[in-house]
Amino acid sequence: MRRFLTIAVLLMSLLSVAQTADGRRRIRLRKPKVTTAQDIIRKVELKTFAPLIFGADSVVMDSPLRTMSEMGQESGTMIYVCTLPEVKAASVLAVGACQDYAQVFVDDEQVGGIDRIRHTLELPSVHDGQELKIQVDAMGRKNTDDFVGLAEPITLTADLDGNELALNLRRWTILTIPDGYDTAMKALKTVASDSLALPDTSGKPGYYCFQAVFSRSGDIYLNMEHFGRGQVFVNGNLLGYFSNTNPSLQVLRRYLKRGFNEVVVFDVVGPRQTVLSAQDQPAVGQ
Repeated sequence: MRRFLTIAVLLMSLLSVAQTADGRRRIRLRKPKVTTAQDIIRKVELKTFAPLIFGADSVVMDSPLRTMSEMGQESGTMIYVCTLPEVKAASVLAVGACQDYAQVFVDDEQVGGIDRIRHTLELPSVHDGQELKIQVDAMGRKNTDDFVGLAEPITLTADLDGNELALNLRRWTILTIPDGYDTAMKALKTVASDSLALPDTSGKPGYYCFQAVFSRSGDIYLNMEHFGRGQVFVNGNLLGYFSNTNPSLQVLRRYLKRGFNEVVVFDVVGPRQTVLSAQDQPAVGQ
């Protein structure tokens, strides 16, 4: 009997009873109390930024296409660069194959992306000497039989006054950029030694080094919603990979220290805003 009463009390604490106009009683579930994540960054400052290309560890020039494994790299980023002739009309870029996802630039302006399914992309008219850059990303990908990078042929076709212009792009400069903390620090130190300063870093792929003071000594969660896709390191410790579908990363207490903490963000897409925030719990829905 006592056990039955205990169970009844527990149930009543979770349920509320409402009475309708005709006298019947209706049981309603109480809504759970929702707590809001609190911002716990006391101070944060962007100290250094390095463009993605500063992380390159090998370069080959005037080369046919090579995959990431052919360049001796297991994961990370590859950048393919080709100098274009003048094409006065819009053209269509087509690749034989692409693994995994690639961002396409004319000089430093992004014009779109290609991937395993989408092998074509429209390009604007270009001037003689402009560069086509294709950046292929495969962060954290290891021990796979699938190639990473681009496969031939890579062509450019355009309609010029009723005549078809067809170019087969064969001469490439290829740069390999490993992921990891060592690569990030090499890039940031190179920038510091060259005293390179960029006033507007929003939207630029590369390495972002913050100094942050947190108002909580326990585990915290970095909110990466303003950034694109990449890796985060706190005081040299890899937290993991962030993206639009996974913007919240846990920082264990043992990674943190009193005062300033070094937060390095490797972003292959580039942030909408260089805003770093942290909460005492994961972002909603994570």
